[in-house]
Amino acid sequence: MELHQHICPRNCYDTCSIVSTTRKGVLISVEGNPNHEYTLGKLCPKALDDVKKVYSPQRIRYPMRQRSRYSGFWERISWDEALTLIAEKILDLKEQYGTALPIALNKYSGNFGILHNAVDGLFTGIGATTRAIGSPCWSAGVDAQTLDFGTFFCSDPLDMAKAKLIWLWGVNPAWTATHQMPIIFDAIDQGAKVVCLDTHFSATAARSHQFVQVRPGTDGLLALGIAKILLEENLIDPKLSNYTLGHEEFIHYLETEISLDQCSQITGVPISTLRELAVEYGQTHPACIWAGFGLQRYTNGGQTLRAIDALGALAGHLGEQGGGVQYAQFETWRFSKALQNPPKPLKQIDRLININKFSEEALNCTNPPVKMLWISGRNPLSQDGNLHLWKKLIKQLDLIVVSDLFHSASSEVADLFLPVTTHYEHWDINAGYWHYWVGVNEPAILPLGECRSDLQIAWDVSSQLNKLVPGSCSFPTSGKEKDTLLRELGPEMLAILSLEKPEAILKGPVRAKFPRTAWENRNFSTPSGRFEFFSIQAANANLPPLPVFVPPLKPSSAALLRLLTPHHYSTINSQGYSLDAPITDFILHLAPELAQRYDLVAGDRAQIWNECGHLDVVIHPEFGISTDLVIIYQEGVRNNSPLNRLLGTPLTDMGHLSLGAPGFALNETFVNLRKQ
Repeated sequence: MELHQHICPRNCYDTCSIVSTTRKGVLISVEGNPNHEYTLGKLCPKALDDVKKVYSPQRIRYPMRQRSRYSGFWERISWDEALTLIAEKILDLKEQYGTALPIALNKYSGNFGILHNAVDGLFTGIGATTRAIGSPCWSAGVDAQTLDFGTFFCSDPLDMAKAKLIWLWGVNPAWTATHQMPIIFDAIDQGAKVVCLDTHFSATAARSHQFVQVRPGTDGLLALGIAKILLEENLIDPKLSNYTLGHEEFIHYLETEISLDQCSQITGVPISTLRELAVEYGQTHPACIWAGFGLQRYTNGGQTLRAIDALGALAGHLGEQGGGVQYAQFETWRFSKALQNPPKPLKQIDRLININKFSEEALNCTNPPVKMLWISGRNPLSQDGNLHLWKKLIKQLDLIVVSDLFHSASSEVADLFLPVTTHYEHWDINAGYWHYWVGVNEPAILPLGECRSDLQIAWDVSSQLNKLVPGSCSFPTSGKEKDTLLRELGPEMLAILSLEKPEAILKGPVRAKFPRTAWENRNFSTPSGRFEFFSIQAANANLPPLPVFVPPLKPSSAALLRLLTPHHYSTINSQGYSLDAPITDFILHLAPELAQRYDLVAGDRAQIWNECGHLDVVIHPEFGISTDLVIIYQEGVRNNSPLNRLLGTPLTDMGHLSLGAPGFALNETFVNLRKQ
């Protein structure tokens, strides 16, 4: 029996430390690392299913070529054949158009391992190509916190145990950050009160002292209404002028523009509850707000988070142990990026298109057109909006390459499928965006079948390109995974990990040396060095300089019900669903009164639809959902019907400042309902 260390690479708050057990080269079990202060020996259902996924008969273990797109007729080919097809197409397109711009990469967070950035490096080595930029995940919130604080930097999650009041605002850690729940329970044991503010009653709400239901997209106004009451009750921090900029302008806005009656009417929160929340928040120290990603997936998402940040500042909770406004952090991602930025062979500029409008913007690229697409770490045909534009784009592409573990909605349209290794079969290094631990993945078993890591695939494609046309790709053609990993730990990363040599990371996970409490000295990273209620950067970007309420989109007469699609406890978007789960229709969660209005009862089959498409669903009435809202949890693809067939591509108000493009306002989706 042998033990091996890993870090879960999924796009999740927890970024768990895993210990695997092997016997004679076979993966036997996985468990949480008991010596990791956040994981503490526990794993979620997604990770506990890993052994089954590694050895699943559904896993693709050999390179495959599809006879024709959508046909499902796949034939096994050799790696030499696959690499030759890819290299020849790249070289043909470069020769035909005189540039590599027709070659596009659509890559995101299917695996957060740093060595997966080899695909980015390969494309850089090819030349100026077409790349997806931005994020479908957290864009507006990143911009908001950067405007307010100068960067997005949260307290250590263990710091929350010191809070006396915790507001879980638009976040459901009971399902999506399970390792945070024991910390919250520790705070409760020490007398803390927990309030869940959300659009619907969740598993987290069931574990909280109080549930406050907020109409979708109005959270920013709720924060501003509470801030106005803080002002009226003289509960604002008397030292605001010492560490903030623009608090006078913000106070004037609250006094002249925010009406509590209007706030209550729009948010659905009674004025008495507003006052109760405000007084508790103003009088209780330390008080912590955890703002979830769902809050900013609206067209007003950035303004919402700026309003919540401002509320925390106004009450004096920034920088106090156990307090503050927590969102996420990117401070532990200071890798050298040597892997993804090799020298370019030509002094050209990549063509950048918004990942959230990829198909639309790719179709608009005409000089030259996009003719080849590589999809890595993503499943856009299951996650993106405007599927009709994706279908149009697919028709114009000469070659579509997908690298993945299993077939997906995206591989249905692919010409080539490249089988990749799991995090139990290759070296890698991972950092999280919630806690501050960094650690390595070491291979516990040999790659199954002919699976290869993304790094190996990138080396192999570069090798084939240079074999056919010497000098055609500057990305390395070979190497060792462990050595490549260690090169990502440059001087800056070694400094924040307090390591003398890169090899020290191989001993086990290391916590980066950041303060346990964010902004504890109230020295901020903004241009002024203060928390900025009033942001010149925002004004220069044609955004409101103050946190103000901008209404979310409203339903039209053609689509009356807002559709929310939050994460399920067993999945992350299209990843993680149990391979043994029966294939069923999606479950539509809705208020009993709404079901009655449409003459529907539990178990009835129905259909939701809008201008983008339709989806068959099974009715599940439940309390805690408003009558203008329906909910479907993301649980992969059911009955060959991706949930995203109902999505357009509305964009958030922010995201372009930090990440190059606005985010995906997928919570601004509206549908109709009918009985089948």
